[in-house]
Amino acid sequence: MERSVSLRLAVLLGVLGTLGCGSSDGGAPDGGTSSNPSIDSFTATPATIQSGASSTLAWTVRNATSVALNGTAVTGSSSVVSPTATTTYTLTASNSVGTTTATATVTVSAASTVPTDPIQFTKDTVFTLDSGTTNWVVVPDAYDSSHQTPISLFVWLHGCGGESSGDIYNVSPGGAGQIWISLTVGGREDDCWDPNSDSPLVLAAIADIKTHFNIDPKRVVLGGYSSGGDLGYRLAFYNALDFAGMLAENTSPFLGTGSSAAQSIAAAGWKFHVAHLAHLEDDTYPIAGVRDELAQLTAAGFPVTSIEREGTHYDDPGAVVNANPVPGTVADLQSVLLPFLSDGWTAP
Repeated sequence: MERSVSLRLAVLLGVLGTLGCGSSDGGAPDGGTSSNPSIDSFTATPATIQSGASSTLAWTVRNATSVALNGTAVTGSSSVVSPTATTTYTLTASNSVGTTTATATVTVSAASTVPTDPIQFTKDTVFTLDSGTTNWVVVPDAYDSSHQTPISLFVWLHGCGGESSGDIYNVSPGGAGQIWISLTVGGREDDCWDPNSDSPLVLAAIADIKTHFNIDPKRVVLGGYSSGGDLGYRLAFYNALDFAGMLAENTSPFLGTGSSAAQSIAAAGWKFHVAHLAHLEDDTYPIAGVRDELAQLTAAGFPVTSIEREGTHYDDPGAVVNANPVPGTVADLQSVLLPFLSDGWTAP
């Protein structure tokens, strides 16, 4: 009897001893873990987005004490991201034994620029659009009538007392040389622009024309004469990422814009291109002040091309300045500034 009891006790102790030893997949003696963490899944949904859209990164992780996404600690099992360019994300799961990583890529494609509301039009012919104001437009022969190919847009702002209905002809040479859509913005016919309040008129006109024609958002160039130049510069500095550059005639980067040099330069999201034409006898925007302001732009890193010509603030063709006839303000715009529209300026 005693031998039988002893045998049973020995067997029981052996079983208990085996259970107490555990397996290699169990916990460590101190209550921690004895194996690396596991990332069972790491996905991006959707995996391809258009610029400005979002994707959800989701993961399933086991046996981890901490999780990081691109080096930043995260909790939960998902995160919403909105990359502006194609991005590969790295998920890192860690514990006291080691780390495990996995990657997921979100591909960013350019947003479609195909117009949502295409309209009938005749190439190389002036017509109007209504964005709350009446705007004048010329679509060149170079435009793809199927609306599948984006084109540059040139937005011109007249000077005090000017008219967009007339200036549209000045910025639309037509023929094979015009590789941009011309837009002259209304709302201040025969009047001056107010840089402090008129920016929405211009932005609305641009947004409207994009619904009717395939405009390349990286190839929108502003231009303006005198008061229109004031507004153009103000728009370019405070909405820099929307514009490839600025064509300016007989105006100044800061004088008359309602914004100081320091404020305007600080507001710019990138160093956009500038081509600035100044008349030497302009008494509205004296050449000394224009030179100083353009020098400040150059010192700040903006790619500035400065052109100076004989002339006053506004000259008719053949006007005599310093005893010599001059081509005139419109002719200078067409021969000196418009060629920059073929230089391939693009915004970031």
